[in-house]
Amino acid sequence: MKLGFLTPFSEDALKLAKQGPFECLEIGGAAGWIDDPEQRKQAKALLDEYSLFASSFMVLGPSIRTAKEQMPAELDKMSRLMDMALQFDGAVLTGAAPMGYDPSQSLEANVAMFKEVYSPVADIAEQKGVNIAFENWPGGRGPYGDGGNLAVTAESIALMLEAVPSKRIGLEFDPSHFIWQGIDSFAAAREFIDRIHIIHAKDTEINEERVKRSGTWGRGWWRYRLPGFARFDWQGFFALFYELGWDGNIVIEHEDSSFSGDRRPLGFLLSGDYLKKALME
Repeated sequence: MKLGFLTPFSEDALKLAKQGPFECLEIGGAAGWIDDPEQRKQAKALLDEYSLFASSFMVLGPSIRTAKEQMPAELDKMSRLMDMALQFDGAVLTGAAPMGYDPSQSLEANVAMFKEVYSPVADIAEQKGVNIAFENWPGGRGPYGDGGNLAVTAESIALMLEAVPSKRIGLEFDPSHFIWQGIDSFAAAREFIDRIHIIHAKDTEINEERVKRSGTWGRGWWRYRLPGFARFDWQGFFALFYELGWDGNIVIEHEDSSFSGDRRPLGFLLSGDYLKKALME
């Protein structure tokens, strides 16, 4: 397993990676590279110079509400993104997706919409040999919000992966989003292990005293933390992946307000060192 972090692409990010135990980067904001071959070439050369690789590109796939007449353009875009991923040695295409959830319809109806839109995406991914990984982010409006993500709970994910059975379509597995929903990350990992293409390493801290007084209605009783600064059992989690024969990349997603501003790089380095030990390597 290789360790990295999510970041916009810059030489400063590469320098930070070399200060820590990192071997790869998940690159955000690179969707524009599909129209700029020279920028891709320069980025690949710089990664090689620092002995790093792109584990993944954070992009946004089509909404499950995409109209049929819009699908050719969406498929063309996805095809070109896959070509870009292949130029970077088969990087995974990731993102908080598929968006477009319609709360006026049943979960099953939303899954049917997903199947219609993403079956042709899966066909292209199969042809090109590129993996697409959905992050299980519940969305800014919470689970199953209007226009939000379908890949929210183990229940919805299971229905999605059954509807589009190609193993090129899978998950960017992030335990932090399951923690505050009360979903068992270990059980979900076992269930979806053959469809997990990459791990987002992020933890969630629960304010138990606030829950006792205010309950779980609304926000404010939990916050995202870097691995090492909350209670998730990362060593046990990685041990499970070793046990199941999984060998992918692990990317820190930094949304920890305790390490903001000038302290943000320190958060990456401290969490990276913690995870490296948890990996038992």
